[in-house]
Amino acid sequence: MKLYLYDHCPFCVRARMIFGFKKIAVEQIFLMEDDKATPTKMIGRKMLPILQKDDGDYLPESLDIVHYVDQLVEPAIAQHAVSPEIDKWYNTVSTTVYKLVVPRFTQADFPELRTPEARAAYIEREESAFGDLNTLLKETHTLIVELEPHMDAL
Repeated sequence: MKLYLYDHCPFCVRARMIFGFKKIAVEQIFLMEDDKATPTKMIGRKMLPILQKDDGDYLPESLDIVHYVDQLVEPAIAQHAVSPEIDKWYNTVSTTVYKLVVPRFTQADFPELRTPEARAAYIEREESAFGDLNTLLKETHTLIVELEPHMDAL
């Protein structure tokens, strides 16, 4: 099996983790951020992670990958739903967390950002979602203060 992913992506981390928990070997292939053609050829759109199964079929969506891999080797460990409390907490903090980490991710040394073109594509995508990343960096203290009570709740 092959797992196409980004190193920085939390959904890709989720898909990678099940292989470790189950002790199943998988070839990890890091796509460049500006590579739209590869995932589009596989599943019709640009998104990761994508699992190429042993039969050659492609499976997108991190939770679908987790559930597929989980059933390959007993015992099943990922069959339970996320607790409503954790889900509510995540939905409350996710925007703030992303505003903190995304500007830093654009500066990090991830495999998918190793070319200037890939890094520029990532910055453009993230700025379209979150606004000016330099402004977010300047708002770090405010964002941390906003996040602190939620960390206590966790």
